[in-house]
Amino acid sequence: MVLSRRGRACLAGAMLMTAGSTLAATPDDESPLTRGEYLTRAGNCLSCHTREGGAPFAGGVPFETPYGTLYSTNITPDPDTGIGRWDDDDFIRAMHEGIGRQGEHLYPAFPYTAYTLMSRDDVLAIKSYLDNVESVAYQPPENQLVFPFDQRALLAAWKFVNFDAARFEPVSDQDEEINRGAYLSEAVGHCGECHTPRTLTQGLDSKQHYAGATQQGWTAWNITSGARGIGNWSEQKLLNYLSTGHQRGEAVAGGPMAEVVSDSLSWLSEQDLRAIARYLMQVPAKDGQVPARDEIEPAGANPEDPIHSLFVAACESCHYPDDRGRGGPYPTSFPNYSAVRDPNGTNLIRVMLDGLIRGGRSDEAFMPAYRDLLTDEQIAALATYIGQRFGGHDNSFSADDVAALRD
Repeated sequence: MVLSRRGRACLAGAMLMTAGSTLAATPDDESPLTRGEYLTRAGNCLSCHTREGGAPFAGGVPFETPYGTLYSTNITPDPDTGIGRWDDDDFIRAMHEGIGRQGEHLYPAFPYTAYTLMSRDDVLAIKSYLDNVESVAYQPPENQLVFPFDQRALLAAWKFVNFDAARFEPVSDQDEEINRGAYLSEAVGHCGECHTPRTLTQGLDSKQHYAGATQQGWTAWNITSGARGIGNWSEQKLLNYLSTGHQRGEAVAGGPMAEVVSDSLSWLSEQDLRAIARYLMQVPAKDGQVPARDEIEPAGANPEDPIHSLFVAACESCHYPDDRGRGGPYPTSFPNYSAVRDPNGTNLIRVMLDGLIRGGRSDEAFMPAYRDLLTDEQIAALATYIGQRFGGHDNSFSADDVAALRD
């Protein structure tokens, strides 16, 4: 599933630290509505609660899990299908405890496991904003989960093992900026929900915090300070990537991360993005599965390879510089990309299938989708060719691998 780029609302004003929200930077306008809009962006509520072709925040986005499909809820102020009848305590209980208005346990696809860390003021600021978005009467589909996982009562046991309700506490020996970055990353932005592997019970594996994981058919990379994470990045490179989704010659946001950049990160203040970058760069190193650039040796070109001509036709027109310098220098840059070095090839195949649409602050990105232009066999052959030639591994991908990701 690749989500399309959503419409945007304008946010004005410089961003500051304020007493009303101890750690989250907020606009100069201290009204809960304006603060709530900014925090709603920071939490990326738009992407998860806006289905393809649907109204903003009306829900219906499908989330595939090992136990079936969950659909996001309508969080517009519609009284019958949305949260129009929810009072402040109802909303706080959902965000902090994972409990719905009728006392039902909420599935943790809704990341209350991170939102529990948010301050009450910030949670209510988000509610203030959502109470004022356009009301939409839309009932998302019923969840399609296999028995017994369709029994919400079982979530009480899941929470006992995997969930602690608690507010964020600053680390005393870290400066204010890193603590703010931690709050925005761990609580509001819930980065760990995608970048941390899951245990057998589908809770987050705290021993592998931010070490990388596969979610919704895409790989979220290792973003710890290790060499297989972002340890070789400068703060400025990471800041560039967070704000635009692109660090030329090294990283391009695709799939869900492209959506995070378009709908959330590109809207944050530079102050907040720098705080996030500083925090991530000191997260303890974890050893990821994807080799670092200096661990691999690209194989080089093989014009005799039967797939070489398809690579030239499908890839070189955009990824090789012309006589005006347009295009990308793929011979030197391709090995820098995690998607190319990943022996599993997940994101490499997905981006060829689904293309890429991303809007950053100043860097729009587009790659055409080949799912209707190339067969599974052709995409598998291309992924194998690129991975072996530039990624330094000898893994081969099959049409079955592509078909599994196509669906």
